[in-house]
Parts: sequence; C-alpha cells; structure tokens
Amino acid sequence: MGGEQRAKRLGRRVLVGAAVGLLLTACRTPGERPVPTPTASPTPRPFTVMSTDQIRVTDPAAITDAASTVLSLNAFQRLMTADPGGSALKPDAARDCLFTSSTTYTCTLNDDLAFHNGHPLTSSDVKFSIERAARLNVPGSSAVALSSLRRVQTPDQKTVRFVLSQVDTQFGWALASPAASIVDEEIYDADRVRDLNDPIIGSGPFVVNKYTGNQLQLSRYGKYVGRNPAQLPELVYRSVADSPTIEDAMTKGAVDVVWRGLDTPAVTRFSQQVNQNPNRETFNGFTQNVLGGARVLQLEWSPNAPMRSNKALRQAIAVALQRDRTSDSIVPNDVPGHTTAFPLGGKAKPKVTWKSRINLTLGYDASMPNGQDLATQIRGRLENTGGLSVQLKPGVLNADLNLVDRKAWTATALAWLQPYLDAPLPAVASTVKTIETEFRATTDADTADNQLAALQKQAAVDLIVLPIGQSDEHVYVRRGVEMSGGSYGPGWQLGFFGIGNG
Repeated sequence: MGGEQRAKRLGRRVLVGAAVGLLLTACRTPGERPVPTPTASPTPRPFTVMSTDQIRVTDPAAITDAASTVLSLNAFQRLMTADPGGSALKPDAARDCLFTSSTTYTCTLNDDLAFHNGHPLTSSDVKFSIERAARLNVPGSSAVALSSLRRVQTPDQKTVRFVLSQVDTQFGWALASPAASIVDEEIYDADRVRDLNDPIIGSGPFVVNKYTGNQLQLSRYGKYVGRNPAQLPELVYRSVADSPTIEDAMTKGAVDVVWRGLDTPAVTRFSQQVNQNPNRETFNGFTQNVLGGARVLQLEWSPNAPMRSNKALRQAIAVALQRDRTSDSIVPNDVPGHTTAFPLGGKAKPKVTWKSRINLTLGYDASMPNGQDLATQIRGRLENTGGLSVQLKPGVLNADLNLVDRKAWTATALAWLQPYLDAPLPAVASTVKTIETEFRATTDADTADNQLAALQKQAAVDLIVLPIGQSDEHVYVRRGVEMSGGSYGPGWQLGFFGIGNG
C-alpha cells in the first residue's frame, strides 16, 4: 500500500504542475513572447580615447615621436612643465626651480612624492633620471637639450642642484621635456633603454595598468603630487588603423574623445554638421574643439642620406614645394621668436642641373591623418621637376626624405629648431653652434630674437629641414564629457588629466 500512495501523490503533483502551466498560458496574450529570464547587465565599457597615433616607445628617455610623448606626459612627471603653448615654465614635481648662480639651477621637490609602485621619489631619483637620459642620449630625443649639464648634486633628499658647463637660460625647458621624466632608480637600468614589455612605472597622474601596443589602460594615481591631477578614475587610450574605424566608433558610441586620426573629408563633414546644429554638435553627439595651428608638417633630410650634401638637389626640392608651402619658417608663426625665412607661393621653377635621374625615398608615418595623400602630393611635385624619381616608404622614418607631422617638446623656438640643430651641414656646423650658444647665454630679449632669426635664416639657406604647412587640429568630445584647455602638454600633446565626465 505504501508504494500505491507514493504513486498517487506523484500523480497529483504532475496534475497540479500541468494546471499551473495551463493557467499561465491562458493569462498570456496570444502571439506575445514569453518574458525572458533576467540576465546580468553587460559590463560598461571604460572611458575611451581614440586616435590613429600609436605609442611606440615606453621609456621616456628614448621618446622621439609625438604619440609616445602622450605616455610620458600622463604616466611620468618632470620637475617643470608649462601650459599648452605657454612661454612660461611652471613647477610640477618641483615646488620651485631657479638659477641660484649664472651656471647653477636649483630645484626643490614637493613633499610626499612617490612612484606608482610605492617607492618614495627623492632627489637621488631625479639625479639618476637626468644623468641616465644624458648618458643614453637617444638620437632625436629631447636629451640633447641637456647638453650644457656638467653634474648633478643632491645635498638632501628634496634638493637637486644642476651645475652647468656654460650659461644656459634654456635649461629649465630641458627639464620640462620627455627625456627629463623622472624614473625609479631601483627599477630602471642606467645604461639600457627599457623594453616594451617591461613595467611602466612613473609618478604621473595616471598609473599604467596594461600596455599592448595599440592600447593603453590607465587608472588615476591617488597619491600624485603635482600640477595636473587626473579627474577620471580610469580610461583606455586606443590606437586604430584609420579614419573610418574612428567614425564607426563615434556612430556606435564606442568612444568618448577623438584626438587626431580623422582625415580631411571626415573633419569637413563634422565641421558642417556642427555649424548647422544649434547645439554645435555632430549628428552623433560630439562637440568639436579646434586647436589653432597645432598641426605642423615638415620635410626633413635624413642625416645619413647619400644625396643630402648635393646643394643643387636641396634647392630644387625646396623650390618644387614652394607653391604649396604655407609655413615660412621651421619655427611656427605663433611661437615667440618666429622669423619669416622661406618664400611662399608664386611660380616656382626648380632648376635641374644634373644629367641622370636621381632616385630618392620618401618616408612617412602611415598612421598620421592624410599621410599617404600628403606624401603622394609631395612625390608628384618632386617628380614634376623632371630630374627625380621618388619611392614612397610608409612606416619608414629614416628614408632620404621624411614627411614629419611634428609637435615640439615645448612651445619654444629652440625646441622647434632642434631637428635642424641636431644635424647641421658640416660646412656650417661651427657657425650654427656658435649662434645657438650665444642665444642660450643671453638674457637680453632683442639679442635673443636676433640669434633666433639668424638660425631660422640659416636653416632657409641650408634646406635640410623644410616647412610644409601649419593647420588646425580637431578634437571631438562626446556629449557629457568635459575637456578643459589644460588638457594638453607644453607642446599641445594630449593630457588625459584634463578630461572629466560632466
């Protein structure tokens, strides 16, 4: 009997279950889909900044490109800094810096400085970092600006004394450049550039959580002591292949800030949308910030190019580009000390005095906006001379000629002149060095302007660095995001610390 009772109870449960099922079915409107089972909300994406500029160097002492400067600006500190485009130095890791004699520059550090790994940052780390950068002296880096340094003294943990070999009024600006970034002497090798897979440890406003080449994951450093504290708790900087990829991300709401990378047609479309919209937004909800004159294009001869010494060739190339040139000096128009040196416009008639056609290579960064179009246009102008054949080399920056989308380390004339001063023609190297030294040594404004003018005019004679053009850059900011004018470094490099959610 026990088995029969259990069977009856089981049968009643089945009937009750079926009845409940029929009842629920009867309560649902015909054709209505069943209510889905609730699922967990998707993880929100991190705040994302997007560009085609890829960070290629993670050791600040070895940075030679504008994109990698973004890393040094946000993850590391320097003793000094400046407002974007500013001509006055401001303290960062230092409380103050000043000349205590004509050849002694003394800095006092802020209290409670510490690296991201918790190690205290002291004068010993500063001494190590500056001496390391000067010792490595990576070509094309800002380390050359430290050339007047003789020795570094550290009388206590908060005082750094730079003893110079000669009077150098520009030395403070050297301490605001990427190579002067402060690194942990317990972690960084004094004689080796750090590998890309090594941990990135600074004391800047952001901690690097992960770097994968095309993506940088950052979080706010709560113990940062300096001029530019971060506002966002975390963000991702992502470099992508091209302008269409960025536009697609803007449409899908997958990006918050776009810095560089949009090509001319995209910028034109978005500018038209902003002008037609009473809210001054694009159709996909982005405001447009215009950085006047922040994009500077130049054409450089590689110091090792076999034909660099050919004066007639240099002159023919300069004249061939004259019609398209919009910049009249390698120091941009809005930089103090700028002097007109190169001719603009008119009917340019390059003279080909050689009999055999000369073969040259033209390198350019394929990730820069309109890079291929610009390089192709330059090639066309040069080949139209009738005496040149030019092969484009995307991704190569040590070709005979190199198209450079330049950002100087700081907004000073000397920083803009660095590519010319680094490798002058042998015949004028002594003259150029003398003028530079006299400029560094003078405290008289008129004399300084005269020396800067002399350097720019000599550059226009030598023609190893040619100005191409200066134009605006456009930054796009999603609705609800705030981006202050202080969101940039001294040379208009992107600073994430000035970005916040409204």
